[in-house]
Amino acid sequence: MPSGAAVIRREGKRGTTLAIKFIDAGGRQVWETLGRETDGWTEKKARAELEARLTDVRREGLRKPRTLTLSLFADEWLATYPDAKGLKRSTRESYESLIERHFKPALGQLRLESLDVGHVDQYLAAKRRDGLQPRTLNRHLNLLNLIMSAAVRRQLVRLNPVTAVDRPREPRRRWTILSPVEVGRIERAFLEVEGEDQAWREQARVVFLTVVGAGLRRGEVLGLRWRDVDLADPAGAVLRVRETFVRDAEDTPKSEAGERTIALGPKLAEELWQHRRRIAFSGDDERVFCHPQKGSPLDHKRYARTLRETMAKAKVEKQMRPFHDGRHTSITNSAAAGLSPAALMARAGHSDFKTTQGYIDLAGETFRAEAELLEQRLFGGRTGSKNR
Repeated sequence: MPSGAAVIRREGKRGTTLAIKFIDAGGRQVWETLGRETDGWTEKKARAELEARLTDVRREGLRKPRTLTLSLFADEWLATYPDAKGLKRSTRESYESLIERHFKPALGQLRLESLDVGHVDQYLAAKRRDGLQPRTLNRHLNLLNLIMSAAVRRQLVRLNPVTAVDRPREPRRRWTILSPVEVGRIERAFLEVEGEDQAWREQARVVFLTVVGAGLRRGEVLGLRWRDVDLADPAGAVLRVRETFVRDAEDTPKSEAGERTIALGPKLAEELWQHRRRIAFSGDDERVFCHPQKGSPLDHKRYARTLRETMAKAKVEKQMRPFHDGRHTSITNSAAAGLSPAALMARAGHSDFKTTQGYIDLAGETFRAEAELLEQRLFGGRTGSKNR
């Protein structure tokens, strides 16, 4: 083995750590921490890593990278990755917020090459104590994985520790799904809620009907404008999702599939028609749902309060997220009503059928008619009770 190359064992309070040292192609000594014995590192494994580094020095001219902390590299990554991928503004802001509020305070001062599985496990444990749920923690890991994968591609680190982390197990998703009877009771109770003006209560009722009738996301409801609602189409009333309102600014739909046209039934079409006649802001460029006096975007927090009061009045005692569970109610009941999987996926604006499948399973839809059609094709109609 070349002079200056060795495997180093270091004893510490948290156990034995294995590291390697070698001379890079520029003649500089490189020290690299591999990990702890408790994480599976052995002298044999460390020696193999050292041999790999020495091979890279000979064949690829491996040089010691400049010292970078996670904080500095995350800033560099954030300055280029979103533009290269064409990410939406809301996604960029979400990444930036997560890096600033979580990664930098907890991990930012660590050298990029020293970040290991133990650090990430400690981060997850601390965040769990702070009350973050498994689904949120996995989103954190997804972003950290993107950052560290970029560091690997740039040969700033050898390994991405996030890939070796045991991810928190997410509980089965629980949605509040309203039955058709409950939807009717809530609709009737909207106008019975006391302490709010008539115009607001009328609009809140139509918002509720639109969410459960068309399955729109919150940003899609807030971003909907009258130019995208066609109530006079000879083929039937439709609304088009082409704009959203997220993080206090206009944005594009969540995905390409999110930009879609939704057919409206006669009841919802009539409700939207009457709503447009009642409100002061009914021009094509105005928002369908807005502040009754100012025309500014709908106050979704006020709507949530109104919905909770209305559900209490209707004696529907369920914890319900006003937009999220309203959308789930719409899609699940659509599946139960027998919409084909393709139609359900298009109506919901899903880009992945696995997401749509969850609603089909939840609705208990078995697609009996499709099964019978298949048997008729395969067996020539020789099935059914008459042939038993």
